[in-house]
Amino acid sequence: MFRLALALGLPVRELLARMGSDELTEWMAFYQLEPFGDFRADLRSAIVASTLANAHRSKEGKPFTPEDFMPFVEKNHHKDHHKPHRSDQPKASEADAARLNIARFKAMFAHRIKR
Repeated sequence: MFRLALALGLPVRELLARMGSDELTEWMAFYQLEPFGDFRADLRSAIVASTLANAHRSKEGKPFTPEDFMPFVEKNHHKDHHKPHRSDQPKASEADAARLNIARFKAMFAHRIKR
């Protein structure tokens, strides 16, 4: 929720007041396909940095990875979480998790959601 509010330039309260649960569900699905935010931006920069470093390293040297240029991320942290899912149909477990998150969201903020 906070990532989406930040990406849209809205306070969370305003986002909750303006967005229905159906649209929030669509944003959640979109994020699964195309993650956005600072982590993705850092990853893109780290990919460029590792490519340049590998182009200029000695042949005997160990190849650099993007994680080598992301000092604030644990090694292998979020590796699978940020990997885009490229299927036409979401996995059953992802769909169940999304439904559960929506139910929790509705329960927590039912008084704020406009229908």
